[in-house]
Amino acid sequence: MASRKKGGKLLVISRTFPPFTVGSAILMSNLFRSYKGSLSAIASWQYEAKQDSSFEPPCETYYLKMPFALLQRVYDKFQHRLIGLTKYFIKRRIKKLKPSCVFLVFPNAPFLVAAYQVCSELKIPYLIQMHDLWEENYTPNHPVGGLGRKWEKRIFEDAERRFSMTSIQQKYYQQKYDLEVELLPHTIVPSRINELRTRIENLFPLEKKNSESPTIVYTGNISHKMNIDAIQQFVSAVDLLPSHYEVKMFVNFTVDQCKKLKLYHPRIMYNWLPIEEVQDQMRSAAVLFLPLSFKNAAMDEVKTVYATKTLDYLVSGVPMLVYSPSDSFHTVSAKEGGWGLVVEEDSPEAIAIGIQELVENKALAKKIVGEALNEADRRDASKYALQLEEIVNHIKG
Repeated sequence: MASRKKGGKLLVISRTFPPFTVGSAILMSNLFRSYKGSLSAIASWQYEAKQDSSFEPPCETYYLKMPFALLQRVYDKFQHRLIGLTKYFIKRRIKKLKPSCVFLVFPNAPFLVAAYQVCSELKIPYLIQMHDLWEENYTPNHPVGGLGRKWEKRIFEDAERRFSMTSIQQKYYQQKYDLEVELLPHTIVPSRINELRTRIENLFPLEKKNSESPTIVYTGNISHKMNIDAIQQFVSAVDLLPSHYEVKMFVNFTVDQCKKLKLYHPRIMYNWLPIEEVQDQMRSAAVLFLPLSFKNAAMDEVKTVYATKTLDYLVSGVPMLVYSPSDSFHTVSAKEGGWGLVVEEDSPEAIAIGIQELVENKALAKKIVGEALNEADRRDASKYALQLEEIVNHIKG
C-alpha cells in the first residue's frame, strides 16, 4: 500500500472491494491506488463472488464477514432485510475511524442505504458515485427497486458532491433530479498506461501477432441485464469465422451454464483465470470483443454504462470490436475517440465481418491501438485521485 500523507481522512464504503474480482472492486482499486491522502475502507465479504488472492485492497480495509459460510450465504441473499445489521457494523467502525468525509458507492443498494443512514445520523459529509443506474434497473416489486424509490433521491440531495461514470449517465441524473452531477470516470493506473506506451514504441503488439491462428477473446461477466443477447450473437458468429481462428471466453459462467443459455460453441475455449493471467491472454489476442445488449435488457443502463473490462482492453495493445447500440455511451465514445471498431448492426454476420476486418487490416488495427492509448491517458487514475483528494481536504476545512 502507498504511504499516506496528512489531510482530510477519507473512508470508502463499498460492498464490493478487492480481493473480489467484480467490476466495482476493480474500479475502486484503480482509482484509490493513486490516492495519496489518508484512506481506509469498509466493505463486505462475499461467499460466491470470485476472488484473486493477488488482488489486494489499496488501503486498510474492514470487512463485514460472517463467522460461518452458511451465515455469509444467508446475509448475501437477504441483505435488503438485514440493513440494520449492516448499519450496526458500519456505525461501530466509522466511530473508530472518525473520517472527515465518506465516499459512497452504488451498485449495492442495501450497503449504500445503510452507509447513508449512518452518515446522516453522525452528520458526516459524503460523496456519492454511481457506477450504474439504480431505480431504472429493477422492477417496482423488486426489493432493490423499492429501496431506490425510497432512498435514491434523498441520497442524491444530501450528498456533498455527486459523481457519474459517463457523460450520458451524468446528463441523465442531472435531468432527473435537477442537481449538479460531476464526472468521475472509470480510471486506469498510470503504470499500465506507461507499460502499453513502451510496448507500442517497441513495435509490439501488432507486428508480433501470430497470423496463422488469430485469437478472438471475450472476458468478463455474462449478464442478463447487460450483454447476454449480444454474446449469443457472438457465439453464432463463430460459425462464420475462418476455421483457423481461435475463440476464447473467460467468463463467470461454467460450460454447463453456457450450454443452457445458448452461449456454447465447441470451437470456443471457456475458462476463468486470475486477473494477471487474463490480462496475458488479452495481450496475446488478435481481437477483443466488447459487447452490450441490443434487446431484452436494461436498456437505460446499456445506454449510460461503461463496462469495466474496457479498461483492460484499452491497455492491452490489441484492437477491440465494440458491439453496442448506436445511442450507448460505448458506441458514442468509441466513434468519437476512435479506440474501437464499432458494429451497430445486431447480427452475427456483422460481428464476423468486423472481426475479420481487424485481423486482416493491420493499419486499422494499429490506429485503433494508438487511439486506445490516448483514451487510456484521458483516464489516468492519478489525475482523478488528486482531484478527489483536493475535494476531501476542502470539506475538512
